[in-house]
Amino acid sequence: MKTNLIKQEGLKFKVLSEDQVKQVHYSTLDVLARTGVKIECEEALHLLKDAGCYVEGYLVKLPPYLVQWAIDVCPEQVLLYDRLGNPKLSLRGYNTYFGLGPTLLNMIDPQTGKRRRFLREDVAKAAKIVDALSNIDWVMGLGTISNLPYEYSDRYEFEAMVKNTIKPIVIWSYTKEGLGDIVEMASAVAGNLEKLIQKPFIVSYSEPISPLTGDKNGIEKLLLAAQYGIPIIHTPCPQGGATAPATLAGEIVQANAENLSSLVIAQLKRKGVPFFIGGVLTIMDMSTAVMAYGAPEKDLALAAYMDIAHYYGIPTWGTAGCTDSKIIDGQAAIEATFSCLFSFLSGANLVHDTGYMESAKTGSLEMIVMVDEIIGYIKRIMRGIRVDEETLATEVINDVGPGGNFLTHKHTLKHSREEIWEPSLTDQKIYSKWVDDGSRRMSDRIKDKVKYILENYVPQPLPEKVEKKIKKIMDRLK
Repeated sequence: MKTNLIKQEGLKFKVLSEDQVKQVHYSTLDVLARTGVKIECEEALHLLKDAGCYVEGYLVKLPPYLVQWAIDVCPEQVLLYDRLGNPKLSLRGYNTYFGLGPTLLNMIDPQTGKRRRFLREDVAKAAKIVDALSNIDWVMGLGTISNLPYEYSDRYEFEAMVKNTIKPIVIWSYTKEGLGDIVEMASAVAGNLEKLIQKPFIVSYSEPISPLTGDKNGIEKLLLAAQYGIPIIHTPCPQGGATAPATLAGEIVQANAENLSSLVIAQLKRKGVPFFIGGVLTIMDMSTAVMAYGAPEKDLALAAYMDIAHYYGIPTWGTAGCTDSKIIDGQAAIEATFSCLFSFLSGANLVHDTGYMESAKTGSLEMIVMVDEIIGYIKRIMRGIRVDEETLATEVINDVGPGGNFLTHKHTLKHSREEIWEPSLTDQKIYSKWVDDGSRRMSDRIKDKVKYILENYVPQPLPEKVEKKIKKIMDRLK
């Protein structure tokens, strides 16, 4: 007889109670209806006014029923594919997948270890590293290319990514024209636009401006992505104490208002277009005026905001695997680990900014590789413990008996690989073996792995006909 049997389905937690979630929701509706948002795009203003919003100049006040409508019609899940057309990321519930971020100005050079400006070749190297790693699931451009004209560099960024990884890509376009060119290239990879929409391997990323502003460029990109039917991230980046309230609850309310107003615009343009809500909810360090990217408040606020998103049933966008540290050290490991753990526990779906250092100013291939190891460690914990007749191993214990040995038992051979996590970087050798191998630190092993991937790993190339189509599009920029 089995009593009080509870099936363990993995670890998760909530920061906010159901009542607190509702408090945030109704406070958000109050801000949207009473104060409103600034929208600097004529097409969006017309859509909002026709839907029943109060519009005066650029100021828009949204009625609660319209916000609720947008929440209701937004898909509860998004399935992303790789560029070969294989389903890869099921973005729903508590499924969590990690990737890079965009627009960093600097890069830690993988050869010299020195900090320098971000270059075109860094995009390709980062994509190649991600393609080779097992726990980084999707790619983004990582930085802003400094050795190409800014107005075209988003196209070169996408070209470098799609040539060096088959994994899904989140795209940051600088203008709606850039987004159009990137969608054209992605359509060439998929076969055509219809196939791209059916099996999307790209997501369009843009941002509002905190507090409560949708600028013309960002909203135009949101509208074009919605017109195509491409999954959309239009994520706020409020900074508590600077561009948002200093209280985490207040920052969450503001971020939610920025997210939901953008969601309304997207759904008015194309009902049912996939949309993610989330963001980068940081704080300003009051002693340095620096955006604290590794602070516990960021992880706590984001975890709480995931509770709001799960309440709505909308796929989520998170932030983790990053640090305020300038080098690969204990601080970097601590901050990256806790942010990744919180992302898993709170059920953030697409989690970005892996590899970020120096308060979101500098990127590092070594940081990406270290975080890949951290994620693997946490994945094993999140998988939990399977408890059933086979894993309880009662008969095995009885079979081996007192003083016996389980090493050669068939049960051990069957289960050891699936039960035990095998690290790729973490040292588990005996001391004498570690000394014999050069007493190498974690940072040494990370450098070796980066070097090996860059020198030996070969991503799957694009078909020749697709390369030609992309080249034709890129040649228009010259």
